[in-house]
Amino acid sequence: MFLRKELPVRLANTMREVNLLPDKLLNQPSVRLVQKCFLEVLIEIRNRHNDVVPTMAQGLIEYKEKFGFDPFVSSNIQYFLDRFYTNRISFRMLINQHTLLFGNDTNPAHPKHIGSIDPACDVADVVNDAYETARMLCEQYYPAAPTLKITEFNGTHREPCYSNKELSDVT
Repeated sequence: MFLRKELPVRLANTMREVNLLPDKLLNQPSVRLVQKCFLEVLIEIRNRHNDVVPTMAQGLIEYKEKFGFDPFVSSNIQYFLDRFYTNRISFRMLINQHTLLFGNDTNPAHPKHIGSIDPACDVADVVNDAYETARMLCEQYYPAAPTLKITEFNGTHREPCYSNKELSDVT
């Protein structure tokens, strides 16, 4: 357990410290090779885990076919899956951001992005797009979908700004 927690932290700290070296040293071929090794490890990890979502889904199907549905177990599994997929999203985002910033890849489709981050991102628009997709899926499987209320705080004025969606118990 110690190694699982400590090794990634130490690797990240080492990578950060290497990047603090003087530019003339960082530009030396051997130092660039060391940086490339760290980068290749991250890319390998990301690529190795590309099929995690369908593989986990297949495992759930196999489990349900063999053992059926148990509400208590299902609740625990759902809790695990929520955390598992949230962590997976954050890991992949961090790896992608790092490889875009420090690798040779660029993001030509979005030249104003910093790595994969859009500094001019309209978060309310992104949330609304995600809501519309989720609403469509809900309406396909259920007779209705919850409405959305977005409360937005402008970074400059700090005044609440409301979307045209109606108030709901689900936000």
